[in-house]
Amino acid sequence: METTLTKRTLSGAVVKASSVFESNQNSYKITTQIEKTGHNLLIGGTVNVKITGLDIYSNILSGDPIIDFFNQEKTFKVVDANTIKSEIYVKSKLYNNQNSLSDTLITIGGTALVQINNDKITLKSGAYNFELLNNVNYPNLRVWDAGYRFKLQEKGIGSAGVYSGVSDFYSDGTINELSDLNEKDLYFRYCEYVELLIIDATGNNIDNNDYTKTTNIGLIINEL
Repeated sequence: METTLTKRTLSGAVVKASSVFESNQNSYKITTQIEKTGHNLLIGGTVNVKITGLDIYSNILSGDPIIDFFNQEKTFKVVDANTIKSEIYVKSKLYNNQNSLSDTLITIGGTALVQINNDKITLKSGAYNFELLNNVNYPNLRVWDAGYRFKLQEKGIGSAGVYSGVSDFYSDGTINELSDLNEKDLYFRYCEYVELLIIDATGNNIDNNDYTKTTNIGLIINEL
């Protein structure tokens, strides 16, 4: 997998959407596109994005109605240096005051607040290689708040699967007392899953509502 470990606001981002009929799927493909020049997310990777402040569009004709499609958190694919996109299939068009989305991208009204909520990911048990991008060529994907580092912790260990393992800490070679995560092969054999997250210099997680950080780490994880 490819991702960007970060938790920050994309100031000035524009959210667009379209609804296209797809006869071989659920009725319609809803495309949500976020446009932000120089978003500094790893192209080809995925990130979790929280959106608020947009006009409410509902999937009111579906058997499983969606009350507010855009103002929520979803996983987005990073398409290029300025665009991230989500595609989801639903059973009917989305409507706002009885006006449906068009089959071409339109800007969704409201005041968009777009926040990348991707400071933590989970991996199934297994073996992985972790790769960081070259700092000289891609400095925007190797940005740390002072003293920040990686934390890895196995979850669901023991026969009952209810315990957590001892945390391991890594850096990218910038903190001498920590191992460098780059090109590290790690094995997680006896757990249900492993959690990888960014923590601050004192060992604390980033607060749930804190999107003011500069940390922005492009990471490629290869399953061995």
